[in-house]
Amino acid sequence: MPQFDEATDIRLADALRSFKTIFLEYERQRAIQSRINVLLISCIGIRDVPLDGRRLSEVSQAGKSKMLTVFRDRINQSPMADGSVPNPHRVLYFELKGSQTLKMLCVMILQKLGDPHWNEGNGDDVQERVRVFLRQRGVQLLIIDEVQHLAGDSQNKMDITDELKLFLDAGIVPVVFAGNEKSKKFFERNEQLCARLGRPLELTPLSGGLAHDRVLFKTFCRDLDAAMVAKSITRASSNLSEKVALKGLLAASRGRVGRVVRIVEVAMEHAVSRDADYIEMYDLSHAIETFAMPQRYVAKNPFTP
Repeated sequence: MPQFDEATDIRLADALRSFKTIFLEYERQRAIQSRINVLLISCIGIRDVPLDGRRLSEVSQAGKSKMLTVFRDRINQSPMADGSVPNPHRVLYFELKGSQTLKMLCVMILQKLGDPHWNEGNGDDVQERVRVFLRQRGVQLLIIDEVQHLAGDSQNKMDITDELKLFLDAGIVPVVFAGNEKSKKFFERNEQLCARLGRPLELTPLSGGLAHDRVLFKTFCRDLDAAMVAKSITRASSNLSEKVALKGLLAASRGRVGRVVRIVEVAMEHAVSRDADYIEMYDLSHAIETFAMPQRYVAKNPFTP
């Protein structure tokens, strides 16, 4: 049974904090990052002519946003091609909000880029300063996530979309557009924009029916298990890559490793709260019942008979 005392609370808080630092790349994530990196490199030094972009639509909790922010951090922490110090503004990442206006987005960009007057000026002023600061700060790629919020006919949505199109058309900066499955409506309604974004990026799920995918999925679960032990989140292996756990996680996540991480995190929280040494089937089943099923990842608990 879960324990509710100060020592357990502290251990659980430490475990959750450590768990958030785990990121395991697998083949399909690296393929997407590679295509984005090629876009970034191909556009270096090219401005004032139309630029290309990329697009990615994937279901929620598939690991899309984490993958993109890890890519940003890796690029921004790497030395420049000429050996100079890293540029922390080289790749900018922003998540759109449902009620956002174009001015609000521009203000966010200016604040991120260190404009001392980021909250001053009217809409036209901040738009112009964004274009100036993007160049002054050496921004080479802009990643806009949660673009499903731009699907619709409101003036705010159209204004933001037009401004992001301008970044490409005017050769200001290449843009990667990403969102959940609802973002497909946004791309369908912006055919001219999609023509500039090339072949869609795909973070397709791993299939239990394909031998190569089964190996990737098993390796991911094994490495996630090992990472939890290495970070002292669990005291012993949870055998996540063994047959029963593996089959259940594959069914519950439908092959999406981002969802595996979410399920295992909930199971880990349950295990640590009862001072268990590792995650047991009981904890995984609890995570499915209380998290994966309410989130509609799966309709039936694969860990029950």
